[in-house]
Amino acid sequence: MGSQSIRAGEVAGGRYKLSESLGKGGMAQVWRAKDLKTGQDVAVKFLRPDSEDLRQLDTLHRRDELDTLRARFRREATLLEQLDHPGIPELYGHGSHQELPYMAMRLVPGVTLHKFLREHGPLTFSVAVAVAAQMAEALACAHTLPVVHRDLKPQNVMISDDGVVVLIDFGIAKPLGIGATQYTRHGSTLGSRGYQAPEQILERDTTARTDIYSFGCVCFELFADRAPFVVDGTMGLIEQHLHEDPLAPGLFAAGIPDAVDDLVLRMLAKDPGLRPSISEVQAVLGPLTPCVDSPEPRPRLPWDPTAPFRLPRERSVGRRLPVPAPPVSENEDEWLDASAVERVCDEARREIRSGKPRDAVRRLGELAYQAREEWGSRRPLVRQIWELAAEGSYLAGDCGAAVHFYQGAADDLVHGEGPQERADRAVLRLRLARCRLEFGEIESAIRAVDEAGHVAAGLPAPLAAWVEDVRRQVDANIAGRLTDPKLGHRPEA
Repeated sequence: MGSQSIRAGEVAGGRYKLSESLGKGGMAQVWRAKDLKTGQDVAVKFLRPDSEDLRQLDTLHRRDELDTLRARFRREATLLEQLDHPGIPELYGHGSHQELPYMAMRLVPGVTLHKFLREHGPLTFSVAVAVAAQMAEALACAHTLPVVHRDLKPQNVMISDDGVVVLIDFGIAKPLGIGATQYTRHGSTLGSRGYQAPEQILERDTTARTDIYSFGCVCFELFADRAPFVVDGTMGLIEQHLHEDPLAPGLFAAGIPDAVDDLVLRMLAKDPGLRPSISEVQAVLGPLTPCVDSPEPRPRLPWDPTAPFRLPRERSVGRRLPVPAPPVSENEDEWLDASAVERVCDEARREIRSGKPRDAVRRLGELAYQAREEWGSRRPLVRQIWELAAEGSYLAGDCGAAVHFYQGAADDLVHGEGPQERADRAVLRLRLARCRLEFGEIESAIRAVDEAGHVAAGLPAPLAAWVEDVRRQVDANIAGRLTDPKLGHRPEA
């Protein structure tokens, strides 16, 4: 790493002219810069080689830690390239300046949620739910890839001048899936104190439900104007996150609907399996957001997160926020009709056989969570829905959705350890690896192929032949990635 400090006036990558430092964190520094190609202002983030944490390490550990930080920085750039949502900064370019890795991204003029809460709390319910709903939309984009942020907190959320809520700092974000590489900081767990899920505190595997817990902590602050847990002299903060059940936010603030109280408490469940998915969070928050022509908050806010809902045409961000999926029936209380769902499955199979997935596949994607909630994870029809949605999404080119459905089917919908179940799980994970190849994750695909080979060796001949056939197909895809320079090989980091 170069030791020379970055100065205003320098041009990174021959394109980004630095103008002023916007601040620094533990491992990165962010500058405002002028994009000399487009003329627009951008944010340029540099990796810091001189942080206090690194200076405290001996030479060997410092070198190892720098390698880890470089790998995380590369991974953050790779993830931002794949995430396309107004609530996540676009990546414009990345490279090295004075031997320091950098990435240039959309500049978000505005205020952190941390500062917004400090200056304008307690928030009215309409303002709080506008922030929460926009956060949920951005997080849903990340989880669809799927990526877990791992450090959601008010300091990592911006409210732009036009009221758009933006998730920032994907520095410790991690792709989910088989074999995804994990980097752990020297002598620390990942995440921020007061927002870490119990599994993060205990240094266990993180999943999308880990983000849901941290998001639940943020939502609690939005609605209740206080954290779910505070140091009270009887039990430390970490112990409370591990062992104490929080009170409902509605006990600290008036006007909180019961549905929101219930949602936030479920988001803060100690067991990740009891937390709602991000789509469930959206389903609760979406109908509660302000509408077009809703009144402006009083007193007026310099950064108004209700504006994107009240004045959608005035959004300065070019891309639209996603429109929530339509309800599965006209009557929200109506239960799913199994016969009707089976007909949709039959039509989806025909679409997949034709190679042209369309309305039926899309419909199954919309039904997947409701079907699992109503019928449980052991009903064969639920698994059919998820697997068809996965295969159809892959054929349609939506590998992010396909990864999501394949992983859900493999992890939650295949029960038992008999030969058939082990074969089914191996094939689903191979197909998951096939999708992840589209994101350049060759190493994890290789590991999935190796694991499937071990599984096949212990199966009866017909099942082993099936697994081996799928395994050979994925292996051929990997070989194509490794030998075709047009496809490229992005190392996992």
